[in-house]
Amino acid sequence: MKSLTMKLSLLLAIPLIMAGCSGGTTTTTGTTGTAIRADFLVYDGPTFTIGYQKDWEKIEKTSFTSNVPAETMVAFRNNLKNEIFTANVNISQATIPAEITAVDFGKSTLLKSKESLVAFKELSKEDLAFKYKDKTITTLISGFEGKKSPSDPIITFKQLYVVNNGFGYVITAAYLSTEDESVVKIADEMLHSFSLK
Repeated sequence: MKSLTMKLSLLLAIPLIMAGCSGGTTTTTGTTGTAIRADFLVYDGPTFTIGYQKDWEKIEKTSFTSNVPAETMVAFRNNLKNEIFTANVNISQATIPAEITAVDFGKSTLLKSKESLVAFKELSKEDLAFKYKDKTITTLISGFEGKKSPSDPIITFKQLYVVNNGFGYVITAAYLSTEDESVVKIADEMLHSFSLK
């Protein structure tokens, strides 16, 4: 269990290192596998695919700086840079015990966020039926906000948690709490386009 806690801590660090839009907590239900928009490209990873805005910068693992955790597979960053924080979506993958469910994995990851962020506030929870081949993985997308330190801006995070064949995936969208609604929509659609091979 200590190993799982350590791995979950590393997964949580990803959106904080890669460095934000709604009110109270809401719960919705949905499914993944939404159609990829015409203005999106498809990133074809070793075990997953994701659609991303063609104008966004794709950052491969080989281009990461030393402060990005090894579990990070790929990141996508808005082409309109912001001097405070640029909206991004990143995907991390870690080996986890086979008996851990996606919901438990998500709750553990969210708890680590709550413990490490200043002014943490949960914004939303979306229960998901994640379709993969002939099975459905019950999971969730958590929306929350917080700061890395008291002097940092408030960042909004949305995270999708997926578990399959001993791997845990965290797909994180992160943006300023004051981000333009069109950027928020793109990040959300990217999150929902994630699928396993």
